[in-house]
Amino acid sequence: MEKEYIILILCSILVIANGVAKGPRAVRKWFKKVSPAKEKLTEFHFYLHDIVSGRNPTNIPVAMANATAQSPTYFGLIAAMDDLITEGPEPNSKVVGRASGGYKFLFRGGTT
Repeated sequence: MEKEYIILILCSILVIANGVAKGPRAVRKWFKKVSPAKEKLTEFHFYLHDIVSGRNPTNIPVAMANATAQSPTYFGLIAAMDDLITEGPEPNSKVVGRASGGYKFLFRGGTT
């Protein structure tokens, strides 16, 4: 069973890599061939709440260099996040999802 699982993962990676390598234009062309429906345009707005301090932060630093603590821009900081996505800008508006993952600060900015 383990071999089949690994083969399935490898095949999935190949299919995804093939689609990515062809680019978004190729994907749209492929979708138009496959989809019998008319193309629709949908616009939506959402708000991501990234809380970095207080009792319940949703953004936590996980790694940084010694020099990062003195940097006004937090250059080199790596953080993990689990943010709420809401319908409106107010923190108590209806929750429609979550954004989870990590990111790093690479903006050097400031004065030297």
